[in-house]
Amino acid sequence: MNRVTSKAITLAALMAALGNILSLLTTQLAPIAPNIPLGPITVNLALDLSHLATFISAALGGPALGAFTGALGGLVAAFEFGFSKGNLVTGFGLPLGKALTGLAGGFLLSRPTNRVLETSARTLASYIPEALLTLALFRFLLPPLMGLPVGLSTLIGFQIVVKACFEMVVLGLLLNWVLGHPALKALAGEAYVKPINP
Repeated sequence: MNRVTSKAITLAALMAALGNILSLLTTQLAPIAPNIPLGPITVNLALDLSHLATFISAALGGPALGAFTGALGGLVAAFEFGFSKGNLVTGFGLPLGKALTGLAGGFLLSRPTNRVLETSARTLASYIPEALLTLALFRFLLPPLMGLPVGLSTLIGFQIVVKACFEMVVLGLLLNWVLGHPALKALAGEAYVKPINP
């Protein structure tokens, strides 16, 4: 995207809102592990499909819009998995990680494709920067700041990344369908310089 338009900002805000709604719904409806108290923090693991909105923005608007949407769309997850559990590292790290995924997604999803496996591979590859950040936070920052054993914290981070990789593949399947929808094609044609599919 060469310039920021009011339509692009509006779509980014709508996608950020959608991301937060998806995050709230999926974390509440699909918990994988309940709240587990670990000393000064509580850890839980849940399905989170908020990146669907991040990927839509990234595919339509490019890296900057994807990063912006990812950061704002990660606020509910930051509260749910971070701040509300006493975990400031995750609270601040989640929006940053989601922004990295949106940034990478903007580069990797900018060329349209109708191939489902290729879209899933791109969404999975877009998650790599966030995965590395997650592993680094749980390995190096969370243990000294929260008093957790390094091995336990690293294991939790690894479980989060594995779960998220599964989510990225599923989101790639959904994204391929969503981006091909005629209503979104019409919206994208009006809101952005480049259409979704030629």
